[in-house]
Amino acid sequence: MRFLIPTFALLFSSSVFGQDENWTPLFNGKDLTGWTQKGGEAKYVVENGEIVGTTVPKTPNSFLCTEKNYGDFILELEFKVHPELNSGVQIRSNSLPDYKDGRVHGYQVEIDPSRRGWSGGIYDEGRRGWLNDLRERLKARYAFKQNDWNHYRIEAVGDRIRTWINGEPAADLKDDMTASGFIALQVHGVGNREDPITVRWRNIRIRENAELSPEIGKPEYGKNVAVFPENPVFKTLADGFKFTEGPALGPDGRIYFNDIPNERTHVYDPETGKTSVFREPSGRANGLFFSPNGSLIACEGGNRKVTIQSGDKIEVLAESFDGKKLNSPNDLVIDSIGGIYFTDPRYGKRDDMEMDVEAVYYIDRKNKVTRVAGDLTKPNGLIFSPDFKTLYIADPGAETIWAYDVTGDGKIGNKRKFAPVGSDGMTVDQAGNIYVTFKGEVIAFNKDGREVGRVKPPEAPANCLLVGTTMYITARKGFYALEGCGVAGLLP
Repeated sequence: MRFLIPTFALLFSSSVFGQDENWTPLFNGKDLTGWTQKGGEAKYVVENGEIVGTTVPKTPNSFLCTEKNYGDFILELEFKVHPELNSGVQIRSNSLPDYKDGRVHGYQVEIDPSRRGWSGGIYDEGRRGWLNDLRERLKARYAFKQNDWNHYRIEAVGDRIRTWINGEPAADLKDDMTASGFIALQVHGVGNREDPITVRWRNIRIRENAELSPEIGKPEYGKNVAVFPENPVFKTLADGFKFTEGPALGPDGRIYFNDIPNERTHVYDPETGKTSVFREPSGRANGLFFSPNGSLIACEGGNRKVTIQSGDKIEVLAESFDGKKLNSPNDLVIDSIGGIYFTDPRYGKRDDMEMDVEAVYYIDRKNKVTRVAGDLTKPNGLIFSPDFKTLYIADPGAETIWAYDVTGDGKIGNKRKFAPVGSDGMTVDQAGNIYVTFKGEVIAFNKDGREVGRVKPPEAPANCLLVGTTMYITARKGFYALEGCGVAGLLP
C-alpha cells in the first residue's frame, strides 16, 4: 500500500482572514474627497459608486493619490480593467521635489490583464522595477478575471508586503526601502492612442496598524503516492467523435477539446455533464491552451497557424518562420511570462511542406517567432515542470521524451533523455509527475524519469489533462474522465 506523506511549507491563505470590522473607507462612493492627482493627465471621475480612470493620449502615467500617508496597514479593494490597459495600485509611495522632479515612485501592486498574468505582483514604480513577479505563482496568475471585477487584499506590515488576488496568494516581499507613503490608483500612459480605455475601482477600505495574517501549513506529496486509483474506472463523458485531442481547462471551469477531422472545438461542463460545440470550423485545431487572461490559444493544424481567441475575436500569432509556412502546429504551452512554445510536426502528406525540419518554436509577448529546437524527429506534446524550470518535449518519431532546462525567456538548453517513450499529449501534477499517452496507455513518470504508474483507457489515448484529481482523456472517438488520481493537477 502507498501512502500520502504530508510535510509542511509556509503558505498564506484567505481562509484564515478574520472578520475584523475595524475598516475605514478610503473612498466615499460619491466624490474624490481625500484624493489628489499627480503625474499625468488621465481623467478620474466618480460613476455609480466607482472611481473611473480614463486614458488620454500623449501623457505619462497618472496617479490618483490619497492625501494622507499610510505605514502599516491592510488594504482591500476591487478593480475592473480594460483588457488592453496596464494599471496598478501604489502603496507606500511618494512624490518628492528632490527625486526626479516629483515623479511618483514606490511599491505598486500590478494590474496586468495581458496573457502574462502578473496581476498581484509587486513592481517598484519609478525606481527599481520588478521586485516580486508571479513567475512561480501559477494559481495567482490564473486567478485574474478578464472583463470582470477582481478583489485585492494587500498587507503591508513592517518590511513585509503580501498580496492576494481573488483570495489566491500572489506576491510575498521583504523590503525596507520605504516604510510609509500615500496610496494611489494608476492609469498607465498609452502613448498616442486616441480611443479612451478605462480602469475602475470600488469598495476601497483600509485597516491601519494591522498585523499580518497567520500562515498555515500546506501538505506536500511524499515519494510513494499512488498516482492512479488502485481500481481505475473510466467514465465516458461524450462519444461519437472521429478523433479527439487537445483538452484544456477554461477560465469558466469547463473543459475544451477538439474533434480534429470534424473541425469542431467542443466544451464539456462538469457541473451539467453536457457537451456542446464551442467553435466550428476550427481549422482542424489540435492543441489548446488558455492564457491567464482567459484567451484561448489554438494550434490550427489544418490552417497551419497558431491563433489566439479573445471573445469572438480571433487573431493569428504565427503562420510562418523565415518566410516559410509552418508545417502543421500541433501542441503548445504558455510559460511564466506569457510566451508560447509550440511544436510543428507534419503528419500525412508532405508534398506541400515548405520547412526542411519539424521543429519547436517560441512566440514572445510581442509575437516574435523564434526556433528553439530543430533537431527532433517529430515533436508533438510538451509540458512544463511545476516551477517552469524544465520543458518536456515528446518526440514520438524517436520514441523519446526529452527534457530541457529553461535557460532564459524563450531559451532552452541542456537537452537530455527523460523517458524512453513517445507521446502525443502530456500533463503534469503538483509533485512534478509527468503523464504521457503512449501505445494505448497513460503512463506516469516521476521527475527523475522513473515510471510510477500506468492505466489503460477504453480507447487508445491521444491526450490527457489533470484538473484537481480528475484526469480528462481524449481517446479516439471518446472523451473520458478518471477520478480519484493520487496527486492533484496544478489547476484549479
